[in-house]
Amino acid sequence: MANALKEEARAHRDEVRRREWREKSMYLTREEAAAGQPCRGCGLPVIDNLGDWPGTMSPEERDEYAAVKTRYEETHPDCGSYSWTMAGSRSRHCGFCCPPIPFSDSQLADVARIFMSSKPRDEDLDIWERTLTCGHRMRRPVHHTNSGPDFSTERCEECETTRGVVSSEKVVEAAARKSEAQRKRDEQLDRAELELAKAEQAAKEAHRKLDELRAGSTDE
Repeated sequence: MANALKEEARAHRDEVRRREWREKSMYLTREEAAAGQPCRGCGLPVIDNLGDWPGTMSPEERDEYAAVKTRYEETHPDCGSYSWTMAGSRSRHCGFCCPPIPFSDSQLADVARIFMSSKPRDEDLDIWERTLTCGHRMRRPVHHTNSGPDFSTERCEECETTRGVVSSEKVVEAAARKSEAQRKRDEQLDRAELELAKAEQAAKEAHRKLDELRAGSTDE
């Protein structure tokens, strides 16, 4: 519970900060960042055009990298967040202090394509029941190849707020879902085969009656 409450407090803190960014219009567009406008959180360039840090650095580059790291740690000692940089830049920014830059159209298209191509089938999903700090429970589907849900917080629909997760329990195995899905497919196949057999029998009977009618017409 203590850890869940800690994660919940962190999530609430981040939500307040993101709301502040929106209300104060602190997000830069990609065009503004490319034009050289500084980050509205820390004041450093977002795109400095200095290039990525090389894999093998010279002594001067190592000193510069260490200085950037030290400056970041001194500026954000208690943020407890991740850091981020833009491709082709060396400025380091704080996930709590610095509003991120939105994805480009091509990046959004790539993400959408990945999600569309990797949409899992229901029978490949385990179902986990998660108990939240408020006492409410919610269920989340997770692909069977994962050991469990990744997130330490969830949006409680009853409280309408983010809550920490106290415990998670797998309540439906993907194997059971697969077995149930296969059983339903087998039932559908059996019904289809029965309907086909009835249709074939009806067709034979119709042909027989037609042949009788034709034979009677010939006799006359």
